[in-house]
Amino acid sequence: MAELDSVRSLLPVEATDTLAVVTPGCVFPGVSLPAGVDIDSLATLVGAVEAQAQALGLPVVEFGHLRDDTAADRALHKTLRARGYIAVTVGADAVLDTAPYTGLDSYFSSFRSHRRKVMRKERRLFEGAHATVRIDGPEGLTDDLAALQLDRYRRYGQQTDEAAVQDRFTRAARIPGLRVLRADAPSNPPSAGTPAGPLGFIAFYEDHRTHRILTRLGAFSGHAAAYFNIAYYELVAHATGLGGMRIHYGDSTYLAKTLRGCSLTRLTTYFRAIRATDASLHDALSRAGRLRTCLEEKQLARATAEGATR
Repeated sequence: MAELDSVRSLLPVEATDTLAVVTPGCVFPGVSLPAGVDIDSLATLVGAVEAQAQALGLPVVEFGHLRDDTAADRALHKTLRARGYIAVTVGADAVLDTAPYTGLDSYFSSFRSHRRKVMRKERRLFEGAHATVRIDGPEGLTDDLAALQLDRYRRYGQQTDEAAVQDRFTRAARIPGLRVLRADAPSNPPSAGTPAGPLGFIAFYEDHRTHRILTRLGAFSGHAAAYFNIAYYELVAHATGLGGMRIHYGDSTYLAKTLRGCSLTRLTTYFRAIRATDASLHDALSRAGRLRTCLEEKQLARATAEGATR
């Protein structure tokens, strides 16, 4: 804590105005790299970003959420390190590859006995609610789901309102491939202990060209193990029905994800103070980066180790 307080004192807000190259609201970088891109082209690209930052009077450049999935990704890592950028682990993208499974039973069977028992119990709770499950297009982002999303944000301490949630829904609906998986408890007859209405939903993009499903929005009631069934089991059943897709669950809650079969792809963000006179800023960024990396790596290591026992 003492080191964190020290770093904060060296990094006032005005000293860290940053030109960030990143895809907003996503766990993918802001740089699109063709296969076979050469180092010289990458150096030219990075240099142009730095020149833009200098023209805008911004002291820091950031390349966010770099992965290491391809040779081109790894070449960008190498280029940034060679130019003095500070590498910071900022999390991971949890990815579930459903290609090995033929359906939900096949998915459950891939786990050890004690994990299967837990997962099948979660499944029975959901089935006991007699919920109806359906998948819609963008029109499925309805007002009742907006209310559920707003409640979830507030439960987790996010400062937001109805207008902000509706804006997120509107922007999400514009992106091609959006699907909405929702589950509703019946009103007649009522399920024991489960109020009628939406149990939850997850909104995601389907990219059939790359065999990816990218989760985007979601909210869940506290009934009938809604979270695990809607976000995982129903979505897994859908993905296997498409012939096997990789589901990208994004960052956070890593242990819940690795215990359900996800692997973790590390996300690295690179920072650099671009003025030669900013040695103290560079030092402060380095110290802050070490603190963040240590915190994230501990979480990733724990989730990976415990997930391996599934």
